[in-house]
Amino acid sequence: MTLDAAMISTLSGWLDATDIDGLELSGPQGSLRLVRGKIASQPLAHPQAQGASVVTAQSVGVFLDRCPLASEPAATVGDQVAAGALIGCLRVGPLLLPVRAPSDGVVAERLQNPGQSVGFGAPLFRLEALLPGEAS
Repeated sequence: MTLDAAMISTLSGWLDATDIDGLELSGPQGSLRLVRGKIASQPLAHPQAQGASVVTAQSVGVFLDRCPLASEPAATVGDQVAAGALIGCLRVGPLLLPVRAPSDGVVAERLQNPGQSVGFGAPLFRLEALLPGEAS
């Protein structure tokens, strides 16, 4: 992500004019996170491996590995999941947003800890593609 100092200053000013504590922008080359009084720029973590996909947060929120009434995680490492299957939740205030598998695969890695605050686009899970004949 390439932003010049003037743009970062403008974004910081906009942030200060709101009651929002932080802003995160992500692109293919990296991300910029503005938190009142702080600036951090870093390359994106967890590049996609061949045959893998990364499931990302579609909102800011608190990552949950299970819905509040469930006693077990929606998906654990090693689980085979179908496209559209519930694999986690994001809590945004009183709302719960489902995190669903974008395609058939195997949960290879959980990239956030349950209860952790995440920004839009934060990597949540890494799914490995199913090999031919693996689908159940």
